Amino acid sequence: MSLFDFDDANSDLFQVRPFGEDGLWVPHYGLCKVLLFSFGYLHEDGVPAGLVAERPEFVMDVRRLFRDPHHDPAVRELTGRDDVIRARVRDQPGALEFATARAAAIASLVPAASTEAQPRVITAGIGCAGGRHRSVVLAEAIALLLNRQGIGTEIYHLHIHRPVVNR
Repeated sequence: MSLFDFDDANSDLFQVRPFGEDGLWVPHYGLCKVLLFSFGYLHEDGVPAGLVAERPEFVMDVRRLFRDPHHDPAVRELTGRDDVIRARVRDQPGALEFATARAAAIASLVPAASTEAQPRVITAGIGCAGGRHRSVVLAEAIALLLNRQGIGTEIYHLHIHRPVVNR
């Protein structure tokens, strides 16, 4: 069994509980840590300038990959931290594979980044339409997968508390 093999029915991958109001912090070990940003493309600042300034190694756009829970008025005001939203994202075809593949890609950079004299940060952004649902769930799932390998991760949900985007 590889580090990324897990059984969907028994996995706590989408059940991680955040620490703090706007993010999740997992302690890091060694000379490398990962910064993950979730955000919404449809906000006035789009891809946040702070994320662009970080020169991320990855920016992932999930708007066309997974259905948006926003389209259901009953859950529109919820966020990716609510169980019903986690389940709706998790249960979509390809969601677990997406999180697993992105975590593997990020983890593949750690050995090279850990050999530098100065501590290294690997930065990745995950964007959906409003930054409240899909990007939040997927960023936290990727962080948990990285954590299982001892790779420290900090998550910043840049738009989770912004108003729902009108479309």
